[in-house]
Order: sequence, then structure tokens, then C-alpha cells
Amino acid sequence: MLLFGKTSKSERRGAITPTAEGVAVATVRRNKDGTQAVEHCAFHPLSPGEDTAAALQRTVRNQGLDRISCCSVLGIGDYQLLLVEAPEVPPAELRAAIRWRIKDLIDFHVDDAVLDVFDAPAGGARGVQDHLYVVVARAALVQERIKQLESAGATLDIIDIPELAMRNIASLLPEDEQGVALLYFEHDRGLITLTRDNTLYLARSLEIGFRQLQDSPTLVERLALEVQRSLDYYDRHFQQAPISAVAIAPLPEPAPQLVDALQARIGLSCRETDISELIDCREPPQREDLSRCLLSLGAALRRETAAL
Repeated sequence: MLLFGKTSKSERRGAITPTAEGVAVATVRRNKDGTQAVEHCAFHPLSPGEDTAAALQRTVRNQGLDRISCCSVLGIGDYQLLLVEAPEVPPAELRAAIRWRIKDLIDFHVDDAVLDVFDAPAGGARGVQDHLYVVVARAALVQERIKQLESAGATLDIIDIPELAMRNIASLLPEDEQGVALLYFEHDRGLITLTRDNTLYLARSLEIGFRQLQDSPTLVERLALEVQRSLDYYDRHFQQAPISAVAIAPLPEPAPQLVDALQARIGLSCRETDISELIDCREPPQREDLSRCLLSLGAALRRETAAL
């Protein structure tokens, strides 16, 4: 299985992502009118004495994930997302050419890598689409994730990445039509994506997490600088109107002071997103669950019907 597979056209889709503390799960139903609805979005912690394999089996069984197509999301840091010049080769030779091109850009042997590509937006003064995004991960890590989930009974067809899961969340935001920066925080790290009209333009990982921002509020200065640098690159490289809105993915607990401090420093509209206002949720997820399951939810919202 490649990093990206082919999305099923079935009415229901699930996403299941194991972590050290439990299992993040989301299921989404596609309605006949093209809209989507969240059926389930929750974090299922490990029971006392339970290991990850047992938790996966329990969750797959209880949520019926053995009866629908599922995806999973790699962790931030488990892969590299590279922007490379597109080689001028026939489509059948693209992956071989990409392997040659990225072999000196990764810190392990390219023979041990699994990769896939997706189009980067047109950039430069001429607005020419001459680059590709390349996702590279260690094959052993991807195979281990596949083995984990298939052993638990899940019907796995895609392993996705956080950047594209966030793109799917950003596409729900009204600001995405004109362009939006979306910030996502785990406890010890984060991610920023710049999207416009359901297209990923730029993504950067952050060595800043929600816990650090709570412990050291002055880190908001550094965060603002990282956001501004990303916006500046977008303005220089892409022939698009400037992005004028920043959204923060759901946090484990309310942090209005973070939103206000960031807005004051970057001078743009800034708000925390409310998923229940963006998409129909059968049962609105709990705040803490949502912050831990957001990437799984984003992956379950994937609309592609062909391999990237």
C-alpha cells in the first residue's frame, strides 16, 4: 500500500489512529446531496492494563469499523513533506524519477522509503505549476501501521498525513474561499497550513505545542513570527490575494488569551474554530476529544476518489 490509496465511494467512511494513550476515531456519512455528516468523533483511551493492539480491536468492533472503508493518519514527525521540482518524465516513470531526486533530501536510504506525490499550486511570476509535493516515510513504519490496523480487523485503504487532514478541515471554513491559515496544536508540537479553495499551498511544522503556550505565554511572540513568515512566503511565491484570516483548530481547553494575543501581534482576524458550526454532527464531540481526534476527522472527510 502506498501512502495514499484510492478513496472508497461508500456512504460511510472511518478514520482510526492509534496513539500511546488510546485510539482516535471518526466516522463520517456522505449524504446524497453531497454534504457530509459526522456520526462519531471521540478519543477512546486505553483501559487499565490494556495494550494498543487490544484497544484497536475493541474500538474497531464497537464502532463497526470492520464494515466500512477506513483510513489512518501518520503522526507529525513520522514522515517528510518535500517540495521538489517536477521531473520532465512520462507519468509511468514519475515515482522512479522522484526517488532519484529526493534521495539526498532524506536521512535514510531511499530503498527503505515509501512515497507518494500530489500537485503543488502554481507559483512564481508566471504562475506555472512546476513543483510537486512529495510525502516520504520509512516503509517499515507504514507497514507497521498497516499491520496494526488490519490485525485489529479494520478495512484500511489509505494512510494519510496531517497536512491533508487539516486541508479538509480548512475547506469547511468560510474563510477558505479567500484563503486561511489554520493552526493545529498537540501538547508539544504544532502545524500550520495555508489553504485556499480546498487547495494546500503551504505547510510548516511548529516546535510549539499547547502545553508550551500555557507554560510560557511569551511564546506567542515566536508563534506570531512563524505565522507571519508563512504568510510572507505565500505572498511572495503565489499569485493570489493575501490571506487575511487565521483560524485555530479546537484546543483541549478554552484559551481566549491566546487568540487575542495572536491577533494583536499579526493584525489579522483570528478565532478558534467550532466544528459543530461547520458540519452536521450527530453528537457534537467533547472539546478534549475533538482536539485529539481532529486529524482523524479531517482524514475521514477526504473527498478524493482517485489516488493522488
